[in-house]
Amino acid sequence: MMRINLLPPEILERRKAEKRIGWVALGALVVAIVLAGVGVFGYFRLESKRDEFADVQQQVQSTNADAERLAIFEQRASELEVRRQTAVIALDGRRNWSRLFNEVSLVMPVDLWVQTMAADEASLQMSGWAVDSPTDTPDLGHTSIAKLLVRLADLEQLSNVWLTNSGKSDFEDQSALQFSVIADVSEPVAESETP
Repeated sequence: MMRINLLPPEILERRKAEKRIGWVALGALVVAIVLAGVGVFGYFRLESKRDEFADVQQQVQSTNADAERLAIFEQRASELEVRRQTAVIALDGRRNWSRLFNEVSLVMPVDLWVQTMAADEASLQMSGWAVDSPTDTPDLGHTSIAKLLVRLADLEQLSNVWLTNSGKSDFEDQSALQFSVIADVSEPVAESETP
């Protein structure tokens, strides 16, 4: 079967152009819809980012307010460190007498006691009594005094511990040993040098 078109070629071209205009209009409409969708998506995304930005700004303001409230603690910590450094410098080279006397009292054997104790910047002198039993054989009375000397020599603040006098005597009608000890007091260690 054969088709015969009696329309002039100009009209035929116009009809083809009209059909193309429909397709072009439909394509333009699809492009416009896609662009509108992209625009709406971009708008909502922009609004979402603006909301996130506003939240971040609010968090920053809240954090800054907290930091301002806590800044006083940082300032006080730095002031405290300055005071601590000043105290270290002021106490540097100071002898810790209470620590020394406490350590001496801790190392004393239980069967002797100190009657007098004197200290100056360079030395420590003490004298006292030790329990002595007149019936012990061999005479062990000086053992506690020897323990004292060994223990005093182990203290880091004392050096050159010497027994200057030791002898049997009576203490309130009891047999006892009277003794005297002298030791050098070491130079203090600076606080900044200790671990």
